[in-house]
Amino acid sequence: MPDTSTSTSAETPAFAYGFVLAKVLPAPEFKAITAAKFLNPHLLTAITLTAVGHTRNATAQAMEISSTTLTSYFASAAKALGCSPRMGLLVHRAYSHPACPRPSRISKNPHLDVTEWMVLLAHTGGITLKHLSASRMLSLDSLTRTNRSLMTKLDAKTPAHTVRRAWQYGLLPGTDTTSTAGPGAGGQTS
Repeated sequence: MPDTSTSTSAETPAFAYGFVLAKVLPAPEFKAITAAKFLNPHLLTAITLTAVGHTRNATAQAMEISSTTLTSYFASAAKALGCSPRMGLLVHRAYSHPACPRPSRISKNPHLDVTEWMVLLAHTGGITLKHLSASRMLSLDSLTRTNRSLMTKLDAKTPAHTVRRAWQYGLLPGTDTTSTAGPGAGGQTS
């Protein structure tokens, strides 16, 4: 079976990924992401749609593929990026890749409390709230509320979208921010 991370397989249907991405990305980011060559365009489109807040079903529908094919795209992307196919982690790894264009920046910098930072970093590391709850001996209900609060502060729809928004705000290491925001750091409340 061909490596879908670098080439388009004969089994992969032709897909006008640019049309789909043009609907969800600002023009400069659209131009940069469609020129990126570090992942197969199908894989990069799947990650990008998820990063902008599409659910798995919405991503599959937008790409006109089955959910099984989408899952195989995520698995191939995870293999190419050297990580597990957890969506927050995939988005973070893609944006961390030196050949990946950075998402458009947002200038304001929301203040996150320590627990919100912990949840954000769990998303970037592909750690589920259930696992985080067990490892930190914290209530899953409490972490779920914290996750909702985090997503509200970052105006995100899903955990993968939360990771993209954190990149846009310059909250994560490697996002080229001059901010000193981080766990316990002061900042403006959005």
